Amino acid sequence: MKESFVRHEARITYYTSPLLDRHGIKHMFTTRRGGVSAGVFESLNFAVGAGDITDSKENVIKNHALAAEVFGLTENDICRSYQNHSTNVEVVGNEHKSTGIYKDPFPYGVDGLVTKEKNLILSIRTADCVPVLLFDYQNRVCAAVHSGWRGTLGRIAANAVEKMCSLGADQNRIVAAIGPCIGACCYEVGRELWEAFAQADKGFAACFTEKDGKVFFDLTMANEMILEKSGVKAENISSARLCTCCDKENFFSHRRDGANRGTMSALIMIQ
Repeated sequence: MKESFVRHEARITYYTSPLLDRHGIKHMFTTRRGGVSAGVFESLNFAVGAGDITDSKENVIKNHALAAEVFGLTENDICRSYQNHSTNVEVVGNEHKSTGIYKDPFPYGVDGLVTKEKNLILSIRTADCVPVLLFDYQNRVCAAVHSGWRGTLGRIAANAVEKMCSLGADQNRIVAAIGPCIGACCYEVGRELWEAFAQADKGFAACFTEKDGKVFFDLTMANEMILEKSGVKAENISSARLCTCCDKENFFSHRRDGANRGTMSALIMIQ
């Protein structure tokens, strides 16, 4: 369901899902506002970058510290990974605190994190791709997922639900928040992608629209469908429907700005 996410203007600016807020779940979807980075990374940037211009690791760590501070914790309590548009989801525990901050990240691509530990902040990063946060409010298991078109085609959100259930979660008790990402208004794709999704599941056809000979893809809708087919109730899925490509003032966007730009983060934890 589409909801008007709550905008928080604190030391940093971020959004939360009303659905997750009602369950008292600590989480956030960051904007680009309120951090310490400069230039193309101004200012709340969560990755050094892969373009010709890079941010400093010190700035990135400080920005993570600012986000963790909202939860009453520090950057040492965060687990983040090296993302490469995989469908890999890893279960993490307290031994993974500071992974990707002061400790080395996983030696392979991990685009989803799951935990049942308290006070362990899961962090994934996006700059147009879909951030998905999941929480079983009864059995106390949470997940953070990065899902671009490759991850969506590979159903990484479903992999996360499966991993959550392996830790004792129940699909009927999982609430999900899909944060800001590139919208169907801006996400033009090739027909070969349309065909690949149609071959994977005919239901994905509803996620594509054609206008003036161009094809546009609704990543949010596709991930909503994947979650529902994984057993998450439709009424337990909250979607921001905020387009990162449209809103340059608040969000970084790879489609709009290319590789030389910052990256947002989505974070969640169990209290």
